[in-house]
Amino acid sequence: MHDYVIVGAGSAGCVLANLLSADPDCRVLLLEAGGEELPPAERMPAAWSTMLNTEVDWSYHTVPQAGAMKRRLFWPRGKMLGGSGSINCMTYIRGLPSDFDHWCSLGNSGWGWKEVLPFFVKSEHNERFKNDPLHGQGGPITVSDPFYVDPTDQLYLKAALASGFPHNSDFNGATQEGVGLFQQTIKDGARSSSFSAYLKPVMSRPNLTIVNRAMCTRIVVKNGRATGIEYLHFGKPVTVHASTEVILSAGAINTPHLMLMSGIGPAEELRKLGVHLVHDLPGVGKNLQDHLAIGVTFDATEEIGLAGMSQEEVGKAIQDWQTHHRGPMSSNGSTSGGHIRSDASVSEPDLQVYFLATGDRDHCRYLSTGSGITFLINLQRPKSQGEIRLHSADPLSHPVIDPQYLTDSEGTDLSTLVKGVRLNRQIAATEPLTSLLTGEIALSADCKTDAEIGAYIRRHCQTLYHPCGTCSMGTHSLAVVDPELKVRGLAGLRVADASVFPRIISGNLNATTVMVAERAAAMVLSDHSPILTKS
Repeated sequence: MHDYVIVGAGSAGCVLANLLSADPDCRVLLLEAGGEELPPAERMPAAWSTMLNTEVDWSYHTVPQAGAMKRRLFWPRGKMLGGSGSINCMTYIRGLPSDFDHWCSLGNSGWGWKEVLPFFVKSEHNERFKNDPLHGQGGPITVSDPFYVDPTDQLYLKAALASGFPHNSDFNGATQEGVGLFQQTIKDGARSSSFSAYLKPVMSRPNLTIVNRAMCTRIVVKNGRATGIEYLHFGKPVTVHASTEVILSAGAINTPHLMLMSGIGPAEELRKLGVHLVHDLPGVGKNLQDHLAIGVTFDATEEIGLAGMSQEEVGKAIQDWQTHHRGPMSSNGSTSGGHIRSDASVSEPDLQVYFLATGDRDHCRYLSTGSGITFLINLQRPKSQGEIRLHSADPLSHPVIDPQYLTDSEGTDLSTLVKGVRLNRQIAATEPLTSLLTGEIALSADCKTDAEIGAYIRRHCQTLYHPCGTCSMGTHSLAVVDPELKVRGLAGLRVADASVFPRIISGNLNATTVMVAERAAAMVLSDHSPILTKS
């Protein structure tokens, strides 16, 4: 028997495990599907992409996407301590204040910017911004300026400024718009994740139990209350009990998948697959949103970036990092970029741009044969929405992932990305960057009209790893959790991860996921700390 059972040791679960086990009388169980050991690449910022499609990645794929030429898109997700926060690119962006005020306007009282900002600040230790009301000092997660900036990043910024984009020294400051260097969750040249910042320092607490390789298969519900979790541990079925709450922090894919497998979700969909209905909750798995990205690549006149190094140079860079945590391997490879508006009629940035000193593409699964530069554009506020569904009643089968990319009725998502491609080309055609480029490579080089660029986007778009919204917070009929993150209609069950976002934010999701977990822990403790019953 435990007071709390937390499912998933990802960006949110690590936070919850730390904060809930701070009371030595509170018994916390943390269940994680991944193993105990993290690969060496988890700490080395430049090596993040080498973990994709390995044993620490769920290696999901979408179903064929009608809006993307029937392609099945690769969706990496971390299957390890720290979850996707241990496999991501470490860019630190919170989103816009208007994102959270919009959450509040959708019926989520207490989730406006003024309410969430203190939790962002609490979680952060910003190495540059001190005595700043928008930034924190002394928080668990270190946020730093890039430890290594490739010379071509400076050329990019000069070209972007010459193209008319404003400079921004703090994308989490008073305004988001502009170009500059991204701050990153990197400490002393190594990744600073929820695992290293929140969980690792407290793993020896006697009241915190962590079970790795726990494949959760069902939420145990009795008389309208979640009382525990069933999971497989090396093939052996195990049932654990929670006297106070079960908290799902398995992410935007696995949290709704576990709920659906447990009979919590749309009644008719579950019945068709032979899943016993426990609680009819139509919104489970719906409202799936993601940031969609597209890159254009140019050949370069000289060897640049990490991808332009020889094997001997890469070996020396790795040795330098292992010895001193500095040099090219202390960079995530995406240090410069920014947030821009697709046109003057847009009030706030609706595109995020990344400059990559490499010709490699498609999650580094396509490796360029020569030196190059990729300009990536990311759709910040997609209108297309999809869903997570069950593939079968087998709890070990992957769910159906259907983001329904580029299917919004007005075609706004595609037209905004087309504008983004043109803006990236504008920067590429501006000095001092353009002298470094010999020309755009196929398959996009011959795409000139909006229709041709649109066809290229449909054929080559990719996820930017930001799924959310599948257990949406709210008070409407499709809301899964209320503003206290409690599952509607069931006692003892709460959700705290990116699946509760009612709308996707304007930027990378990890910082906001940590904020949600910080708030969730405060809510849980407020509800239960004075009345926890010990056995």
